[in-house]
Amino acid sequence: MDASIDEAKVVRINPGSFNRAGVETEAGEVEIRLSRYGNWMVHIREAGSSEWSIACTGDMKSGVLVTEPLSEDQDRMVFGPLTIWRAARRVIVGEDEVVLGRKEFDLLLVLASDPYRVFTKEELMKAVWGWFGESTRTLESHAVRLRAKLTTAGVKGLVVNVRSVGYRLCPQIPPTPRTTTRPLSGVSDHAPAA
Repeated sequence: MDASIDEAKVVRINPGSFNRAGVETEAGEVEIRLSRYGNWMVHIREAGSSEWSIACTGDMKSGVLVTEPLSEDQDRMVFGPLTIWRAARRVIVGEDEVVLGRKEFDLLLVLASDPYRVFTKEELMKAVWGWFGESTRTLESHAVRLRAKLTTAGVKGLVVNVRSVGYRLCPQIPPTPRTTTRPLSGVSDHAPAA
């Protein structure tokens, strides 16, 4: 049965960083989430199902629309209360979005690609900035800001500084099966020799 908008239930809620509007019919639900930073997602769920899927995502500032997103298994990385959405370049803790700069997000994504592994400063500089020089101050300052933002959001101790070596992601809760890792170009699969 096709439902008209007159038969639909429209819901508006505002939990934290998101404004959400939803339409519910006999066939299912559609929910639009808009962050205060201009990112948006359209989620759909069939009637009787408890699982939401992403129909599309976008960015109001750039006008980018992703109509064929990565599958949820490829796009979403979950570490306890923290969720990283790769395609939308978003980090969510609970229902709140953590606003990260471009390089802070890239740094988190590299670390999340292989949880618990120690990435050397050289590897991180090459993966995030595309080069490695004598100074690692840029990396260190971005790591400090990333750690501070995650701590403020309630995720303390996720990004760990391994003194004189580099950084690693140390989830307090082991990654879920939905967490996927992909090899990074320019980053070796093995930890450096001691």
